[in-house]
Amino acid sequence: MPDRFANGDPTNDSVEGMSIEGVNREKMYFRHGGDLQGVIDNLDYLKSLGITAIWLNPVVECDQPYESYHGYAITNHFLIDRRFGSNEKYLELVQKAHEKGIKIIMDIVPNHVGDQHWMIGDLPDETWIHQFPEFTRTTYRDPTLMDPYASEKDRSIMSDAWFDHHMPDLNQKHPQVANYLTQSYLWWVEYSGHDAYRIDTYAYPDQSYMAALGKRLQEEYPRLSFFAETWVHGVANQAQYTQNNNLREGYNSYCPGVTDFQLHYALNEALTRTQGWSEGAARIYYTLMQDFLYEDPYRNVTFLDNHDLSRFYSVIGENLAKFKSGLAFLMTTRGIPMIYYGTEIGMKNFTDPDGKVREDFPGGWQGDAQNKFLPSGRSPQEQEIFEYVQKLALYRQKTPALQGGRLTQFVPENGVYVYFRFDSQKTVMVVMNTHETEALVDTARFRERMDGFTKGREIVTGGVIENLSSIRVPGFTTWVLELN
Repeated sequence: MPDRFANGDPTNDSVEGMSIEGVNREKMYFRHGGDLQGVIDNLDYLKSLGITAIWLNPVVECDQPYESYHGYAITNHFLIDRRFGSNEKYLELVQKAHEKGIKIIMDIVPNHVGDQHWMIGDLPDETWIHQFPEFTRTTYRDPTLMDPYASEKDRSIMSDAWFDHHMPDLNQKHPQVANYLTQSYLWWVEYSGHDAYRIDTYAYPDQSYMAALGKRLQEEYPRLSFFAETWVHGVANQAQYTQNNNLREGYNSYCPGVTDFQLHYALNEALTRTQGWSEGAARIYYTLMQDFLYEDPYRNVTFLDNHDLSRFYSVIGENLAKFKSGLAFLMTTRGIPMIYYGTEIGMKNFTDPDGKVREDFPGGWQGDAQNKFLPSGRSPQEQEIFEYVQKLALYRQKTPALQGGRLTQFVPENGVYVYFRFDSQKTVMVVMNTHETEALVDTARFRERMDGFTKGREIVTGGVIENLSSIRVPGFTTWVLELN
C-alpha cells in the first residue's frame, strides 16, 4: 500500500487543487504521504528480503474528498496520482525495479470508479453506469453468477449494484465503456513496460467483458501476466474465474490465475483448529485435492493476509511458532506466494476497521522513532521473523522445485500434514505439525517420495537429520527439509 510504505518525496504530500491537501498520519483514513519515490528508495531492502515482484495498490489518480489513500475509487485512468508522483516517476520505478530483477504489478479496477471521476459529473451517456431509483449496494453474492437455480434479480443486484456509495458501477456492456477501459490498460503496458496486472473485484464486472479483456491482453502482450482478485467462498466458484477450465459451458475467462482465498482459509483453519475428518489440517488437503478444477493452479497467488484482511500474526494469536509455520507453508506450497508489507517484521492487527491493518511501515518517514528497514531498528523478535522470511524467500528463488516442481501431498494424520515438492534435481519435504505438542513422525508411509534419500537438511536452521526413518517435529512447527 504505497501511501503507507515510505514517503520518499515530502514535496508532493500536498498538491494544490486536489480534494485532500496535506497529510495526517494520526488519522487512519487520511493520506499519510507514502509515494512512488519511497518504493524506489527501498528497492534494495525488498531485493535483500527476497522479493521478486511488487504489487502496488492502485496508484492512478484517486481525487476523492475522503478515504482516497487506498486508490480504489479512480478519478483518472491515465494519470498517476500527483501525491504519489507522476507518470514519469512510475516509469522510473518500473525501470529501476527491472534493473534489480524485480517486476512491477499494476492494480486495475474495471468494476467501478470514484464518484469524482470526470465522466460521472457529465456522463457521455446515461447508460455508462448502472443506475437505480435509489442507492443499491451489491449483495457480494458471487455464487449467483454460476448458480443454475439463481434468480435473474439476484444476479443483477450482484453485478450491477454499486460497490459503495462513492463507487458508481460501470456498465461494461456499453461498447464505449469497454473500449475506454481496455485502451487504458493497453496504454499503461505500452507506456511503462510493467509486467503484470492484478484485477480488483473481478467477479463484479460483466463477465463477458472480463473474458474479452483477458483475451485482448494475451493477444497484445503474450508475456504480460495477470491475476484476478476472487474474494469468494468455495473452490469451484473460485476456479471458474480461471481460463480453460470447462466449468461453464461456452465460457472462457482468459484469466491465468486468481488470488487463492480458499487456500488462505484452509491454512488459517489448519493453524487454529484441531484436525477432524475434513477440518483443521485436513482442510488444506481437501482444498488442494480440488486443483483439478484449474488449468494451472500454479498460477494462483497464495497469501497469509492482505490489505483487506486481519494480519496473519494476529489471526493465529501472536504465536511465533504458528506464524513461522504459516510462512513456511506459503513459501513451499504450489502457486505464487505474496507477502503483505510488514509481515516480514510481524506487524499485527485485526480489520476492525480495515484501516488498522494499513498502518505506516516504521522508518518510512523522516523523523520516525524507529526504522524497521534497518536491522538496528528492529526488536530481536522482528529480526528473527525478518531473517526467517528472508531465508525462505531466497531459498525459493534458487530452488526450481519450489517454483514449478511437482507436488505430492499425504492425508494428514493426528494434525501432521506432509507434502513434497520435487523435480529431477531436488526433493523438498515439508512436515507441518499443527498440534501444540511434539510429534514423532514415522516416515514409512512416505517411502514413495523418500526412496534413496538418507538425510535431510532443514533449510532455515541448517540442522541436519541423519536418520530419516522418523522425524521429531516440535509443536506448531513446520520443517522444510531438503533431502539428500
